[in-house]
Amino acid sequence: MTATIARTPDAAPPRPLRRRRSSRRLLLAVTLGLVGALLGAFAYRGAVVREGVVVMARPLPFGSVVQLSDLREIDLPLGSGLATVAWDDVGTVIGQLADTDLRAGQTLTPDSVTPDRVPAPGDAIVGLSVEAGRVPSTALAPRDEVLVITGAGSPLVRATVVRAGEVDVSGRRSVDVLVPQADAEELALASVDDRVAIVLLGRG
Repeated sequence: MTATIARTPDAAPPRPLRRRRSSRRLLLAVTLGLVGALLGAFAYRGAVVREGVVVMARPLPFGSVVQLSDLREIDLPLGSGLATVAWDDVGTVIGQLADTDLRAGQTLTPDSVTPDRVPAPGDAIVGLSVEAGRVPSTALAPRDEVLVITGAGSPLVRATVVRAGEVDVSGRRSVDVLVPQADAEELALASVDDRVAIVLLGRG
């Protein structure tokens, strides 16, 4: 009698390694590493790359001529988004006029200066002496628009503040205003006669 040997099924062959998935993960890791390195490089560049800009070295009143000695250079991060004048262009502001009161340490902007002299032909600057109660206690700034009242029945005069002083020991305040030349005489006489009141208009 012949013995029959039962054959066991062959063991399943080992499953191949998924090299493709491993390769993709490796590629993704390398890509992310490169992106991180580039972002770090850009951040470092933004932090260290700077540009020289123009800053006020000392205060300069409205209408004054800008000179090189009034200015200095500081470095700001490149692409700061601020409106500035590059130090390489400092020559473009020399000889211009301050378009407002400029403070020491203030970054100069292109609209901080103007080539137009004040007063222009047809205009005049009148110095007014006003009692403290007839002028706003709010600080008046150059280029503020005001109404000057000179008494009952007199027309209101719209004016632009050039400079305003503080209240003095006598309780009065001096304010220089820019007006059409045709109104200058009336305003000056009203100031002498103590008939002046000033109203501050809305600021834009």
